[in-house]
Amino acid sequence: MTQCVLQLNNLCKVFYSDDLETHALNNISLQVFKQEYIAISGPSGSGKSTLLSLLGLLDTPTSGSYQLAGHEVSNLTKPQRAQIRNKQIGFIFQSFNLISDLDVMENVELPLTYRSDLTKSQVKQMAAEALAKVNMSHRTNHYPSQLSGGQQQRVAIARAIAGAPSLILADEPTGNLDSKNAHDVLALLDQLHQEGATICMVTHDPRSAQRAQRNIEVLDGRIVSDHKSQPANADNAQAVNL
Repeated sequence: MTQCVLQLNNLCKVFYSDDLETHALNNISLQVFKQEYIAISGPSGSGKSTLLSLLGLLDTPTSGSYQLAGHEVSNLTKPQRAQIRNKQIGFIFQSFNLISDLDVMENVELPLTYRSDLTKSQVKQMAAEALAKVNMSHRTNHYPSQLSGGQQQRVAIARAIAGAPSLILADEPTGNLDSKNAHDVLALLDQLHQEGATICMVTHDPRSAQRAQRNIEVLDGRIVSDHKSQPANADNAQAVNL
């Protein structure tokens, strides 16, 4: 039986300000299984970014249940959420979120240095392997300002996968890239999926959503469509050097 990586049951998120209640998510129920590649789409304000924030343990739901790898995580403390995030979730952001005064290797190593279960040599080896996978080993001593946008996103992907997370969350990963670099980054995500990664990607771009094997549409805080599709990725089995 396919392993369930995450399960949401009647998840709700309400934001309160003065006398106003904003219901960002309403009774979201969802299962994501190991090695699935899911695209979450919807118009601005639909709740897709809030959903990704909850999946990534960056925020807590107002009500409902969230199980990650079989463990309830909806009511954990901030330190507990941070610990699980660091070991089990890899993030890829639209704006890359690299630290400007750290070089490429240091950026990829940084999340791993907070893990007490890893030695310094293990951290270096895992970071080096991740950079090799995204074809950025030749840039280890460069700083973010010395890289193109596509190269920065490759480093960000290396950082996300270095710790071998059970789930990769991508928030508009091609939003700041031109069409060529966007294609190359999506090809890399295709490759990671083919190698066994579980990926949830938020995107407003239909072409990016078509790369996934399952498409979820969110509207007004609810899932209005959830269907499997034939991924449009036959042309990108190979990683592309930038």
